[in-house]
Amino acid sequence: MSPAPPARLELAAAAIVPASAFGFVRVFGEQDAVLPLIGASLLSTALAVAARRLRLPLVVSIAVSLAALSILVISRYAPGTSTFGFIPTGESITALRQLVDDGLLQFRELRAPVEPLDPFIAAAMIAAWLMAFLTDWGALRLRLAFEPVLPGALLFIFSAVLGSGERRLISTLVFAIAVAAWAITQRVTDLAHNSVWLNADRQRGPLDLARNASLFGVGALLVGALVGPLLPGAEAEEIYTWRNKGDPVRTVVSPYVSIQNRLVTQQSTRLFTVTSDRPAYWRLAGLDKYEDGFWSTRATFEEEDGDLPGLKPSAGTTVTVRQTFKIESLEAIWLPAAFAPSRVIGSEGPVTWNSDTSSLTVDSSRPTSDGLEYTVDSVLPMYTAEELRAAPTEVPPSIAEQYLSLPDDITPRLGSEAEAITAGATTNYDRMLALQEHFRTFDYSIRLGPREGDPIEQFLNERIGFCQQFSGTFALMARHLGVPARVAVGFTWGDPVDGQPGVYAVSGRQTHAWPEVWFSGLGWVSFEPTPGRGQPDALYNTIEPQQDSLIQPDQPGQETTTTEGPNGLAGPAGQDLDFDPALGLGDDLVAGDVVSSESGFSISSRWIAAITLLVVYALGLPAWHRLRRARRAQRATTGSERIEVAWADAAEALERLGLIRPSTSTRREWTEKLASEMRLPSDSILSLGNAATVARYAPVVPESTVTAAETAAAEIRTVVYERESWWRNWLTDLDPRRLLQPTKRRLLAGT
Repeated sequence: MSPAPPARLELAAAAIVPASAFGFVRVFGEQDAVLPLIGASLLSTALAVAARRLRLPLVVSIAVSLAALSILVISRYAPGTSTFGFIPTGESITALRQLVDDGLLQFRELRAPVEPLDPFIAAAMIAAWLMAFLTDWGALRLRLAFEPVLPGALLFIFSAVLGSGERRLISTLVFAIAVAAWAITQRVTDLAHNSVWLNADRQRGPLDLARNASLFGVGALLVGALVGPLLPGAEAEEIYTWRNKGDPVRTVVSPYVSIQNRLVTQQSTRLFTVTSDRPAYWRLAGLDKYEDGFWSTRATFEEEDGDLPGLKPSAGTTVTVRQTFKIESLEAIWLPAAFAPSRVIGSEGPVTWNSDTSSLTVDSSRPTSDGLEYTVDSVLPMYTAEELRAAPTEVPPSIAEQYLSLPDDITPRLGSEAEAITAGATTNYDRMLALQEHFRTFDYSIRLGPREGDPIEQFLNERIGFCQQFSGTFALMARHLGVPARVAVGFTWGDPVDGQPGVYAVSGRQTHAWPEVWFSGLGWVSFEPTPGRGQPDALYNTIEPQQDSLIQPDQPGQETTTTEGPNGLAGPAGQDLDFDPALGLGDDLVAGDVVSSESGFSISSRWIAAITLLVVYALGLPAWHRLRRARRAQRATTGSERIEVAWADAAEALERLGLIRPSTSTRREWTEKLASEMRLPSDSILSLGNAATVARYAPVVPESTVTAAETAAAEIRTVVYERESWWRNWLTDLDPRRLLQPTKRRLLAGT
C-alpha cells in the first residue's frame, strides 16, 4: 500500500471546498450563513482523512461519511425526533421530507440574495459535505491533479449563477487562491515523489518552485483584482444580460413562503410593534397567482409619497385607522398595514406601492424593512351582513381575468366539494359563510405529515392543516364558484404591551394567512376559515376575535380563561393546544426531554447520546489500539514478520516521547543514536536494532534472534509507559491525532 500523502497536500485539498462554499455569501447575503457550509465540508474532510489513514476500504469510508451526514442533518433540522439523538425514526424522515418540499417550493420563487432559510442551508450543507468527500477521494486516494478541483468548482459556479452581484470579487479571490494553492502543492509534491530533482536539490528545488509559483499566482490575482476594474470598458453593460433577464416588473419574494417557518422557528421572536387605536389584521400582501400549491404575486411596484391610489373600500360602512409601525426583525421587504392602506403619513425611507394588491414594500435601496419606522392611514371596511348580501354579482373584466383564474390541472374534487358545501346558499356572501363554517370544523395544526400527491386533495382528506391550507383552498373554491378571491398574508394583531395603551407587539406566532373575496360595489372583504382565528371588528363573519395569544384584543390587560385539554396543556377555554415538538412547551420544555416529576430535573436525550458517545470514545479507543496490536501480532507468521511487529510496537511506544525515525536514517543508525538516550534501555535498543537488520537482510532468521527482538520491544514499551502515570498514558491513547497521523515507519506487506 502506498505511503500516506504529506500533510501539506491534505491541507491544500481540504481548503478547496470551504473556499468554494464561501461563494454562497452571494446567495444568502450574510457571511454568517456560510459558516454551516464551511463547517460541514471540513468535518466531511476530517472523516475522509481519518478513514483513509486507517486504511478503510472506499466502500466503508462512504458508508461512514453518509452515516455522519445523516446524524448531522437530523440533529440540526429534525431535533428531538431521533432515538438517542442519532438514530433516525419515522418522525425524522417526515420532518426531513417536509424540509425538502419547502425547499423545492421556495426555490421556484426566491431570487438572491435570499434569507438563509433552513431548506436552503440544509441543501447547501449536504452539497458541501459530498463535494468535500469527492475532493479528498480524487486528490488523495486516486492522486489526481486536475479532477479534485471539479467538485469545488461545481459549488462555486452554482453560487455564481444563482447569487447576486455582491461580493463577486472577494468570493472569486478566495476560491482562486485555494485552487492555486492546490495546484502548486500538488505539482511540487509530485515532482519530489518522482525524484525529478537531483539529490542536492531535493529540498531546495521544490521549495524554490513553490515560492516562485506562489509569488506569480499572488501577483496575477492582484493584477486581476486591482487593475481589471480600471481597464477601459470595465463599467460598460454586458453584451448578453443573463442575470435578471427579461420582464422589467419587479419580482419580490412572496411572504407565503415564510409562514410555516415563522410559526415554527420564530414563534417567540418579536417582528415589529404597532401603535394603533384599534387592533386589526396587519396585512403584508395580497397574492393572486396559484401554481403547484404556492401563492405568489408578480406586479409593478412604484414609489408613492402620500395618498395611495388603489382598490380601497368604495362604499358601505368604513373607518379610518392610523398606525405607526416599528419593524425589528421582519427580514423581508414587505411593510405591514391594516387593509386597505390609503395614505403614508411619514417614513424613514422610500416606500413602494402596488395598487392592485394594496401592498407596501421598501424600495430597492434597502435589502429589508428591518429598522424602518413609518406611519400609515388605512380605511377598514366595517360592512354589515345586509350590505354584503345586497352587493351586485357582476364582476369587472379586469378583476375576473386576474382573480377568477384556476390552474388547468386543479383537482375536480375542489369544485364538486365547493358546490356541495354551498348548495342552498343564494348570495355570494352566504356561499362564503358556508365555506367558512365548513372549514372551521377541520383541525388546526402545523405538525403535518409528508406532502404527497395533490396538496388540495390531501388537505380535504386529512381535514387538518394551518392557515396556508385553509386560506388557499377557500380562495380556490371561491374562484370555482365565480367569486373573485385571493390570499392575504400578514399577522394577527399581536400582544398588547403592558403600560402602553394601543401598542401591540407582533411575534412569529401571530403569522397568518386568510382569504379575501371581491364584492362588486364594495371591494375586498376578508373571511376567516382557519379554526382558532378571528379578525377584530369583522362582525359580518360572525366570529369572535381570536389569535395565538393569551390576551384579548378588547381587554389588553386581561388573560383569557384557560382550561386543561386531554394532552395536559393549558389553552383558551374550550380549545386544546396542539403541541408541536418544534415549538416547545411554554418556551421552557423541549420535545425529547426526559423529566423527573419529583425533582423537576430535565435530561435531554441529546445529552444522553452525547455522554454515551463520550464514554464509548474514552473506553473504546484505548481498547481499539490494543486490539490493533494484537491483530498485527496474530498476522505475523514468519520470524521476519514477528521482528517487524516488535519493531512497530517499539516505534509506537517511542512516538510517545517524540522519537520518530527520520526517513534518511537506517535502522542501525537510528538505534545507535537512541542508545545514547538516558531515558531508554540502551541494551534493548541495540538488540532490537540488530534483530531488525537481520530480519531485513538475512535469508533465515534464528528463533533466538526473534525472541531477543520481542523481549527487547517489550522492555522498551515497559520503560516508556512507566515514565508516565496511567492517567497520562490513557490521555495519550485518546489523542485523536493517533488516528489521523499514522506512525512514521515502514512495515512488511500484510503486517
